[in-house]
Amino acid sequence: MEGPSEPEKPRIEPTLLRPPGLEMARGLLYFAFIFMSFMFVQMVLLIWRVIALTPELAKEGFSMAMLDTPAFQERWVVLAANGDVLSVVSLLSGAAGMALLLVFTIRWKRARTGFFLALGFPKLKSFLMWTGFFILLFAALEAIAMFLPEMNSVFMQKVLSSVTNYPMLILGLGVMPALFEEFLLRGLLYGSLRHLMDKHVSTAIVAGVFTVVHQQYDWYILLLYVLPLGVFLGYARANSGSIWTSVFLHMLNNCASMVLPHGQ
Repeated sequence: MEGPSEPEKPRIEPTLLRPPGLEMARGLLYFAFIFMSFMFVQMVLLIWRVIALTPELAKEGFSMAMLDTPAFQERWVVLAANGDVLSVVSLLSGAAGMALLLVFTIRWKRARTGFFLALGFPKLKSFLMWTGFFILLFAALEAIAMFLPEMNSVFMQKVLSSVTNYPMLILGLGVMPALFEEFLLRGLLYGSLRHLMDKHVSTAIVAGVFTVVHQQYDWYILLLYVLPLGVFLGYARANSGSIWTSVFLHMLNNCASMVLPHGQ
């Protein structure tokens, strides 16, 4: 059995204690629960920020009826694309999701957690190779965006134009999303699928999910940018044998997208 920092072989990993199908099902249930919990926390935090930053709403205090009022909905539309608000919401919800993921995974896999999540560091040669490939991919996608004005993300333009706290922007929209999404998708979900499926099928499924969860972007950005990026990050994680490869490349993409906002 290869170590956690070795490239994966195109084979299905055996399960030591339980049938592979049962292990995959358990992992998928954990994935669904953690993702829904993350979304719930994110929504609660966004509601909190909308109320806190709107004096008339803060004065009234929270109620379920408030969510249907024109005043709340108008502020929601504005602040849901505010860079400072999203940075705080993303940082806190990502940290909560990350903590929940680690608790569930460690209790489930115990001594095999490091192997399951591929926590070992990649070999330097492999890391540099995938970083080089990423730079080429990013350059190609940006070249496409130059000829397709539609690839400019209106959402990211709104986010960046409203930012005043740039360190929080880097942490909240650059670092934390990359860390949590990689551990959730190419850690927990990918590792769960690999109990029964090979590397290529697992990578394809995870890339599809990665694309679906970025619905804040238009369909052509999802198809031409997010999906190829998802496939690339999947193979970077699988072939380098380390989740830290895809985490770093995802962070690099997020930060670069803040300068050239064509996607995430």
